[in-house]
Amino acid sequence: MLRVGEEEGFIVDRPAMMREAQKLFTEVDDLPTIPTIVINVTSLLDNVDSDPDQIADMILSDQVLAARVIKVINSPLCRTTNKIPSVKQALLFIGFKKIREMILTSYFVGGFSQKKQSFDIQRFWIHSFSVGAISRRIAHLVGYPDLEKAYLAGILHDIGKVFLGHYCHEEYGRMLAGITNSSVTTHEAECRTFGTTHCEIGLCLAQRWNFPPVYGEVISFHHKVEMATEDVFLTSIVAIADFYCLSHYTAHPVAQASVPGVSEEYSWHTLVENAPDLKSSGLEHFLSDLDEEYEAICIEVAVLFSSIVND
Repeated sequence: MLRVGEEEGFIVDRPAMMREAQKLFTEVDDLPTIPTIVINVTSLLDNVDSDPDQIADMILSDQVLAARVIKVINSPLCRTTNKIPSVKQALLFIGFKKIREMILTSYFVGGFSQKKQSFDIQRFWIHSFSVGAISRRIAHLVGYPDLEKAYLAGILHDIGKVFLGHYCHEEYGRMLAGITNSSVTTHEAECRTFGTTHCEIGLCLAQRWNFPPVYGEVISFHHKVEMATEDVFLTSIVAIADFYCLSHYTAHPVAQASVPGVSEEYSWHTLVENAPDLKSSGLEHFLSDLDEEYEAICIEVAVLFSSIVND
C-alpha cells in the first residue's frame, strides 16, 4: 500500500484517495470540456516548425478563440507599442509558446467561470495566476529550461478546488467555514471531509482533459513533492512558488499560508541541486529577493485576469 504521509493524525492511503476522487467524477455529467479546436491549435503550437499561416487559419475558424487572442495581445499585459490587428501578427510578435499559454489559461478560467462556487473565485484565480508568474520567475532564476511550462503548471496546480467548490458546493463551503481562523489547511480538511483532496481531483481533471503527464504530476504532488518522479524540478518550483504566494496574500480558507514543511524543504533541496549557487543564500533569503517583483507581478496578474473574465 502506498502511503503519502499523515494528515490530522492518520495515515493517508493514496490509492484510496484516487478511488474517492474517481468516484466523485462518475457522479458528474456536465464537466467542462476543452473544445477540440483548442486541443488542435495547442498541438500545432507545441511544434516550433509549424506554419504560422496554418495556425492562424485554424484560430480564425473559431471567432471566440480569435477574439481572445487579439484582446490579450493588445492589452497592457503584452506591452505592444502599436495595435496588433491580426492573429498571424500576434503569433509572430509573441511566439508560439506564449500564444499556447494564453489560449489554455483563458479556457481553464472560462470553463468554470459560470459555475456557482463555495468560495471567492476571483481570489482563487488571482492566487493561481500569481503562482504561475512566480513559478516562471523562479524557473528563470534556477535555470529550468521551459519558462512557459512552469507558468502554466503554476496556474493549474489548484485546479481541483474549482471542481470541489462547484460539484460539492454545500459540503465544501461548510468545510471552508469550519477551518476559518484555524491552523488546519485546506488540504488536510479536504482529506478528512471527502477522503480525497484537490490534488487527486485535479489529477483526474488533467487526465480527462488529456494534459501531458508532467502537468498532472505537478497538480497531484505540489503538496507532496517527494513523491514526484516525472519532473521533480518543475514540481519543486511550483511548490515553492505556491508557498511564497500564500505567505504574501490575505489569509483565506481556500488559500492560506503555512510554515515550511517536508515538501517545501524537499523542494528547496531540489532547487539547490539544480542551481548550486543558491546554497549560500537559503530559502528565506531567496524568497525575499522576489519581493521587489511581487507588486509588478500582481499588476500583471490583475490585467490578465481581467482580460480573460471580461470576454
